[in-house]
Amino acid sequence: MRVGTDIVLVERLQAPSRRFLEEVLAEKERADYDSRGGSPEFLAGLWAAKEAYLKATGEGLGSLALKEIQVLHEEGGRPYLLVQGARHEVSIAHDGGYAIAVVIIP
Repeated sequence: MRVGTDIVLVERLQAPSRRFLEEVLAEKERADYDSRGGSPEFLAGLWAAKEAYLKATGEGLGSLALKEIQVLHEEGGRPYLLVQGARHEVSIAHDGGYAIAVVIIP
């Protein structure tokens, strides 16, 4: 089992450019982000989840396009990752101006 975690200061993602969003988020993620009014907390959670996945796999930034690591949500809102057709567990939390994510890969 491999575990990865990441923490992000929400204010770092207050006003992302459209280009940044297109490079980092898959189409469904961008739609979810837009439907939440461009919430920086939501975006920070997505970023933390993607980084946590890369840490769990031992890969670094650039080894996989970030939009290929998709953070999706079940009908009840529970997040999960979809990477190259494989589903992975992720937990995302926000508090005190930070977002944190933990990814577990069996």
